[in-house]
Amino acid sequence: MADAPNEVGRAWLNETIRHEIEFVFLDIAGQPMRVTTGPYSVSFPAGFSDDEDLNGKTFEAVDGRFVGIGPIHQKEDGADTVTASLSGLAGIDDETMTIIGNKANWQGRDARIWKALLNPDDPTELVSIWAHHSGYMAVPKITGNAETQTIALDIESWLAFLTQPSNRTYLNQRLFDPGDTSADQAIAIANGAGQPK
Repeated sequence: MADAPNEVGRAWLNETIRHEIEFVFLDIAGQPMRVTTGPYSVSFPAGFSDDEDLNGKTFEAVDGRFVGIGPIHQKEDGADTVTASLSGLAGIDDETMTIIGNKANWQGRDARIWKALLNPDDPTELVSIWAHHSGYMAVPKITGNAETQTIALDIESWLAFLTQPSNRTYLNQRLFDPGDTSADQAIAIANGAGQPK
């Protein structure tokens, strides 16, 4: 295995037929999830790379027909939101619904996606892996009908998250420091409080 696209991997990226797979890490509260769309589970040895989210970790294989990673579009402020989906579910039990419905399990927690190439001559060999997308999770959405359901999870890039406007003003100061009354005093002064009549 090699960290980042090596020379062999770069050459295969230009081939018409190649076998790309994904590795996904979701920092779900109490139960972090590591899965791969590859044909087998992969355990990365300690010291495999300088990426601590890979070193010594095992990614369990899931059926790529039911797990999807949406396209990533680049914008001036970084990568756009990516959607990961799990489909083909006949129904979702109450326990899973409770986990999905609890925002604290997901919202604002880390998510990472890596792309990798398998050796086309020997699919048991992983030859290249590189970071594809990193960000924070939103709350999953469930869509579908009586026959099948899909869980969709948006992953917002770290950069997009950091550059969002906070929509806060100095009038919110008391939320951060309950004893700070400077905003109230500034409004009172602006309204003419204490001025001679």
